[in-house]
Amino acid sequence: MLEASRGGGAQWRTCTSYPPVTASVREARRFVEAELGARGRADLADDAGLVLSELAANAVLHARTPFEVVVSGAGRDRVRVDVVDGSPALPLLAATPQTSTTGRGMVLVAALASRWGSERLEEGKTVWFELGGDEERSDPDEPSAEDLLAMWADLDAAVTVVIPDLPVAALLAAKEHLDDLVRELQIVMHDPASAARAEDDAPEEVLLARRLDAAVQAFEPARVQVRTQVLRAAQAGAELVTLELVLDPRAAEHARHYLEAVEEAHRLALRGLLLTRGDELERHAAIRRLYLEEVVRQLG
Repeated sequence: MLEASRGGGAQWRTCTSYPPVTASVREARRFVEAELGARGRADLADDAGLVLSELAANAVLHARTPFEVVVSGAGRDRVRVDVVDGSPALPLLAATPQTSTTGRGMVLVAALASRWGSERLEEGKTVWFELGGDEERSDPDEPSAEDLLAMWADLDAAVTVVIPDLPVAALLAAKEHLDDLVRELQIVMHDPASAARAEDDAPEEVLLARRLDAAVQAFEPARVQVRTQVLRAAQAGAELVTLELVLDPRAAEHARHYLEAVEEAHRLALRGLLLTRGDELERHAAIRRLYLEEVVRQLG
């Protein structure tokens, strides 16, 4: 813990680290709320705990690395909270429908925080927010196309896959429902009772959760690029989008495994074994297969 005195008032800083498990989200929230209470800023504790929960959940479910939470005094009655993880993928702010159970975290961050932003580090990134003070709310600049491509700049044999004239609304809806499925199965997989089950003793939904989790991790560079390009097209009011994906040739195999796992999830959902509705997955199956099979074809 660091104490100092600067022009904006007493400065302080404290931090703690957590493993990438769901229980860490609750523990990190309690840490932030307790720290602000001890610093005489209990008035900010509820909002800070809520925003921190979103960022910590992102670190657990998406970054999948240990993460560090840093709470500090930012001067002039402001406090700052940083969540540092090992993933270089920067968060994107995008409005999503109320029916989606994912994708709304950064909207919540923007709504509650006085200021927030993200920065790529030598290894990973930090996502931060500030509360208190009288500054106007401000949103950070979105990462540029160059920033996004830089996440995978180490691909020596990168190939650009171009898929023209895809319907933005259909892709966006497919993304939202698939994100709901991924979140549900990640929660199933991280449940302590499920995590302890051996392969030959686990129910179908747990086995699927593990398969889809591995497929999502392998295909994540493509998922981030698709998500970014579709969201920006939607924000610009475009009806069609041409996807330009910079991928490792091995992404063809990853795309196949990803599609197979999603279609298995569709079958389980139709049998009522998942919360995600099977008819919703089926409604978006055509557009999902179209772009994934095109990735396989062009890389193959």
